[in-house]
Amino acid sequence: MQRRLKIVGLLVFTLAACSDDKTPSKTDGGTVGDASLVDSSLPDAVQPDSASTCKPADPPCQGESIQQLDLLDTVNPAQPQEEGQKAGEFLTLVDATAGGMNPTMSYIYLRFENDGVKKVAIDDQAALTNATWHLALRRFVIRINSGVSGPSCVVGARTAPNTTFEGLTSVPAGLSFEAEQYLTGTCGYVPDTSGLGSPATVLSNFWQYPGCVKMTNNVYVIRLDSGRHLKLQVASYYPPDNQKACDETGKVPVPSGGGAVRLRWAWLD
Repeated sequence: MQRRLKIVGLLVFTLAACSDDKTPSKTDGGTVGDASLVDSSLPDAVQPDSASTCKPADPPCQGESIQQLDLLDTVNPAQPQEEGQKAGEFLTLVDATAGGMNPTMSYIYLRFENDGVKKVAIDDQAALTNATWHLALRRFVIRINSGVSGPSCVVGARTAPNTTFEGLTSVPAGLSFEAEQYLTGTCGYVPDTSGLGSPATVLSNFWQYPGCVKMTNNVYVIRLDSGRHLKLQVASYYPPDNQKACDETGKVPVPSGGGAVRLRWAWLD
């Protein structure tokens, strides 16, 4: 039995965010991912500057996360697929459709391993206290396991503008790593800058919305709970031909195939 806690208006912005004919604007120059974030209300284990040895701690505001993100209690059956590997680089296809524009499934929960991405078979509500996952995807929302999102110490940072995936070969000095803070210290909800009401996650600026989900090609560095780093770029939200049309014209064919997310990533150490 699914258990859903919703607030008024959640269905409205969920439908709007996943359709392809709305016109809100989202730029890649927002504050999410740009500045260091240390919240005194969080346990030391989930602070962005934690040591490489992670000490899992249950996140605050779990009820608010369930309500605001419409977190479910059924496992998403989708499985990630590796579409190829060259010179240590992975391209992972993730079915993040979650049942459609009005998701009926949990996020899909993933962890990075030496030979590719593996699924962690848990539902949304269990994920709040599960330290084994690294990344969660549902439609265009991507979360990492830290801060208010989960009990682990996975943190992320956006690299400097115009950084290319190929050109990034080591962890840049001075990166500002962040834990998830889409809820404040008093559990208030923090939306991203799209105007759609989606949560302000660490990776939320991987896309813009000129009428479809256009890739910004931002490159991120993710530090896992082990202290190991990887580089990550969201290559597409639609199938490749549809993504190309969106990126070049601001429009996408119908049906769009939205939620077919491709992650381009590689280990940095």
